[in-house]
Amino acid sequence: MPVFFEFLLIALLIFLWESVLWLPKQGMALRRSQFGNSWRAIPATRFLAIRELGAIPLMPLPANTRLFPCSGFPLAVDAAGAIHIESPSGIFLKTGAKSWNDIRFSTPHLHVGDLSTRCQSPRTVETLRECKKAGLSPAEAIRRAWELSLSPPRAKREVKRWTITVNPLALYCPALCLGFFAGLPAAYLTLGPISAVWLGAWLWCLMLAISLQLFAISKDILPSTRSAIRQDALLSLVVPFHAMRAAEIAAVHAFAGTHPAAILLSHGATENPWLGQFVRSLRYPRPTHPGDIALAETALGPLENSLARFALGTDRYLTAPDRSEDPEATAWCPRCHGMFLDGVAACRDCGGLSLEKF
Repeated sequence: MPVFFEFLLIALLIFLWESVLWLPKQGMALRRSQFGNSWRAIPATRFLAIRELGAIPLMPLPANTRLFPCSGFPLAVDAAGAIHIESPSGIFLKTGAKSWNDIRFSTPHLHVGDLSTRCQSPRTVETLRECKKAGLSPAEAIRRAWELSLSPPRAKREVKRWTITVNPLALYCPALCLGFFAGLPAAYLTLGPISAVWLGAWLWCLMLAISLQLFAISKDILPSTRSAIRQDALLSLVVPFHAMRAAEIAAVHAFAGTHPAAILLSHGATENPWLGQFVRSLRYPRPTHPGDIALAETALGPLENSLARFALGTDRYLTAPDRSEDPEATAWCPRCHGMFLDGVAACRDCGGLSLEKF
């Protein structure tokens, strides 16, 4: 019996490791509340970060079907046509790329000129490949990618399609988790080892069902990520803890081409604080960061078009912050909403951006 419980302890530790979603440091995930339409933005670097990746912890019982790993497109183009690439710190850096010959993708990195960035999924660059085949220039392809990623109707279709597709996994994954951590010990202690073996065989059938569902997703829903998802499907056949988190792992690929702002707008979450912060970052780029200016020139237009679908404008998010807890503040930063006392004219955190008076 002690050996059996040692096995369960090791299994639990492996499960906890699998219960962490690793995304590029500049990425994030949206988590929708179980009831209602409340959304929380979780940056990949909030809990733990290493060189290129950040960790987002998952809920204990799978499947987290209300978790949407998503991020912005990692390229931007300025008015002069120069291409900028997003670094792990979230800053866009200017590259020397001039044509398609300077852009290549080798899983999991996108290389542009002499710089590279880690992508969430091969699906991140799917639009680039399509635009290249259509004969568009890199700058035109980047602008098109931003238009698609910020489109609320497209985001709504993506979420609806994914919800229908993941429904079987929402049943299989928690059943596998409960069967492994609750059913196996109960069967072993009450009915004996033979019963535990038969239950283990039934749990492997669940793993097989999960694997087959992932194969179906790779073939019919996300063909551009076929190789990556099929690797997860094969792992799900032999590693039960990987199978328990199959829905969240596949969601990384499903929403790799969808911007968080588009998902929020498509669900009517127009008052979400993160959305307001994103709008302000585009309307007020940091003067000392050319990459901010390139991002604003690329993404602001598509974002305004998306907001116009809901009879909204970016001005809605540019109001002064509440200073009830700091009544002595006389000025505020229009980008970060930091508040300042009299005598300060610029926000140092935002590259010397001029302050607004209350």
